[in-house]
Amino acid sequence: MKIVYFSKDNKDKWNNFVIKNASDGGLLQSFQWGDLQEGLGKKIWRLGIVNEGNDLLATCLAFKDDLALGQKTIEVYRGPVINNDKKSEVKNILKLLIQELKIIAKKEKAIVIRMDFGLLEKHFIEFKNDGLSQLNFVRANRDIQPRSTFFIDLEKAEEDILQKMKSKHRYNIRLAGKKGVEVYLAQKEGESSLSQNLEKDFEKFWELMQATSKRDDFAIHHKDYYFKLLNNSGGKIKLYLAAFEGKVIAASLVGCFGGVCTYMHGASDNEYKKVMAPYMLQWQAMLDAKKDGKKYYDLGGVKSAEEKSSSQKSWDGITRFKVGFCPNNEVVEFLGLWNLPVQKVKYSLYNLIRLTVKLIKR
Repeated sequence: MKIVYFSKDNKDKWNNFVIKNASDGGLLQSFQWGDLQEGLGKKIWRLGIVNEGNDLLATCLAFKDDLALGQKTIEVYRGPVINNDKKSEVKNILKLLIQELKIIAKKEKAIVIRMDFGLLEKHFIEFKNDGLSQLNFVRANRDIQPRSTFFIDLEKAEEDILQKMKSKHRYNIRLAGKKGVEVYLAQKEGESSLSQNLEKDFEKFWELMQATSKRDDFAIHHKDYYFKLLNNSGGKIKLYLAAFEGKVIAASLVGCFGGVCTYMHGASDNEYKKVMAPYMLQWQAMLDAKKDGKKYYDLGGVKSAEEKSSSQKSWDGITRFKVGFCPNNEVVEFLGLWNLPVQKVKYSLYNLIRLTVKLIKR
């Protein structure tokens, strides 16, 4: 096995491999996601692993990011993506990949490699319990990407999808329609849509995100992040807005890649909660994904049943909301975020300072 680097000319080969082999659809390991990270000013690497016959065994999109206290990290979100026929070789594949990522990390003066694995726990439980520690990975106490989620099967009939929801959710979707809630898709100027002004729609989304963040006490990205996410994703990220009596009262960002659409971010105006706009937003996104031929709709993260994370302290409400769309579905669990220290002394000192600051703030 050996490492290869992918250039812009290899976009289709990269994406085709990711679509075929990623357990979550592959959005965060797509070629477009790498372009998006570059647009945000981050340095990226697209690594592949091939065998002696030049068959592609794995791909890994990694990027450099900032930590607190002026430190750097090498990040991998929902990767690496490993060939479905070579999953039994995950340890050897990862060992070679780590060697290369360590070289990158040392060159970029990063103190840690953070890998948010897109591998399903039910298929890799032994690797999680033994293999990762043997490779010197340490489980993070806080996930970056949601570790647990639900996938709704969009290949089922529309009425079947509805019938599998909790009755209250079906009622709320229909109630929103009766109340006059309208859902539309924001688009760039000149594209077919009820809205022709992406920037204006984006400002409404941003206002709702700020209000929701303050109300529900959760952190959000900078405004520029969301705008670039929407505007520079090559059409892979869509902005849905719900309007009531001429006012936008709820919004969501949905990412689509391969056979999966994923609910990524959402916000709503609490003053209008009785008209149930968020329910209609989700349903419309599912219908559009189904119409576009997607196989699954990923509800984008719920509270983990298997493992508690400090990032899930306030997830009870959003989990109840999402569970109602598929109460009988099995929770899909990924391996989550694992840290691989590169500069061990600096990394230990960094963690000690962060813990001390957290204790002082209490």
